[in-house]
Amino acid sequence: MVTVTGIAPGASGVTSGGAHAPGATDRTRSGSLRVAAVFADHMVLQRGMPIAVFGSAPRDVEVAVRLTADDGVIVAQSASQAPRDEESWTALLPPLPAGGPYTLDVRADDDMLCYTDVFIGEVWLAGGQSNIELELHTSEHGVDVIAAADDPLLHFYNTPKVGAVDETAEADSAWCTAVAPEVAHMSAIGYHFGRRLRERLGENVAVGVIDCYIGGTSISCWMSKATLNGSAAGRPYVERYERAVAGKTDGQMRAEADAWQRTFDRWNNDVAAMKDSHPGITQPQIDAVLGPCPWPPPVTPFSERRVGAPFEGMVRRVAPYTVRGFLWYQGEEDEQQCDSYRELLGLLIDEWRTLWNLDGYDEPTIGYQPNARTLPFLIVQLPQWIDGQVAARGEDPRRWPVIRAAQYDASESLDDVELVCTMDCGEFDNIHPLDKRTVGVRIADLALRTVYGHDDVAAESPRVVHTSIAGEAIDVMFDHAHGLHWRGTTPDTVRDAVDETDARAAGTSGFEITGKDGVYVDADARILECSGIDAADGEHMKVRVSSPQVSAPTAVRYAWRSWGPAPLFNDGGLPAFPYAE
Repeated sequence: MVTVTGIAPGASGVTSGGAHAPGATDRTRSGSLRVAAVFADHMVLQRGMPIAVFGSAPRDVEVAVRLTADDGVIVAQSASQAPRDEESWTALLPPLPAGGPYTLDVRADDDMLCYTDVFIGEVWLAGGQSNIELELHTSEHGVDVIAAADDPLLHFYNTPKVGAVDETAEADSAWCTAVAPEVAHMSAIGYHFGRRLRERLGENVAVGVIDCYIGGTSISCWMSKATLNGSAAGRPYVERYERAVAGKTDGQMRAEADAWQRTFDRWNNDVAAMKDSHPGITQPQIDAVLGPCPWPPPVTPFSERRVGAPFEGMVRRVAPYTVRGFLWYQGEEDEQQCDSYRELLGLLIDEWRTLWNLDGYDEPTIGYQPNARTLPFLIVQLPQWIDGQVAARGEDPRRWPVIRAAQYDASESLDDVELVCTMDCGEFDNIHPLDKRTVGVRIADLALRTVYGHDDVAAESPRVVHTSIAGEAIDVMFDHAHGLHWRGTTPDTVRDAVDETDARAAGTSGFEITGKDGVYVDADARILECSGIDAADGEHMKVRVSSPQVSAPTAVRYAWRSWGPAPLFNDGGLPAFPYAE
């Protein structure tokens, strides 16, 4: 069965491109000078790091970049390397403190582009598929949040959703201030992430979020074909694509794509009508009447969801715009290839970091301090979810646990990769859970603690550090487990539940245990206080797991289901990571 991930409900559609309206100007160009479209009025530039400004111009022309204050005082200036071997150019401004508004001028001979209302602050890129794409207006309490949005120092840029370079779409894009009504089409996670940073980083520190995502995309869409072909995990993605388009004419594929688009648009319109006439209706209720989202679309050479497409049309067009780091929420579309996900995730992180690596460019000398830290990746671990029809048959393919494990392993084994646990944030039979505030705030708290050094912020979920046999039981030791307790059972019971410290019975604890036969059974579990060295820091807690069906246990796992009990939390309200030996 193919997972129906689809596009986030109500998300802005893929850009169709086309010509400018009569008389319209291309804001990215002046004569032969072009500046990348991510540079625009109201943008936020990254503080404390060399600021890359880039575009294209004739090879023999030097490009000068200047940042000025309202009183005309030059804040910083730089120039591209000239002559160059190609038309692309990059100039680096020196690291600067938070401030603004400024004006950024870019000049090449007599050609000049000027950007106003520019701030220096903190910039993050939010990438992935539909759950980070889900926009504020369709999220939980979105209408109220939009109405209250009034922060002139929180800005966002929606990278045009394309599968190939589209300079017309880029010229129509813009940085926006996160106020009503524009903020309605910002990533809901990105908004809550940015709001939390704004609350903690200082009232004068601007925050910018670059939204760079497309719903229904595989991880292979966000990597180059060269990287995919060079990997045992990535090559099958390219081969499946090539087989899907082999022997088809362009006209045939466009007809298939157009027919699917009509069906898809009709379904979306029917969904919108049902939501208007039945406020509060859930997605499973809608699907019961209209059927599931018609997914996936046909594979074509012009689809934005083909391998490598948004990497070329979106990611490479934004890089190397200076950012503090990346938010990544993706994996649903790769359920069927879950065993390959860990290798591909590592390759994606390496490729993106390479794109943003400024080695080889002239470094600014004023105030420049080399920064050996790699750009951080903050990954959202997939929440709980299962298809209702699969659950009704008593089945669970347990592929999402494999992807969660891949994400966890990346956070444990790769430098500056951090993971946010969302085991309490899913919705049964709805792959697009609407509570994006919890997710956005958790990512922000993780950034505050691990990137910005705010040690007072609770951001670490309990995680298993080791297990040991204790007679007919297994003791599971957790770190970051101060105040470890039970709360609810599955995500739909957590909000209204009360905290518990008593033992949990099999079927409600989330733990399973097995003996030499390798057959796991639901297990009883009891939280224990630690003693000795493990008790010294107060961060370690032990859970004793047992079952009368297993007299000689050999292994244990926790929350190892697509959807099921996951009731362990620490006193920071953060859920424990799933675990399997």
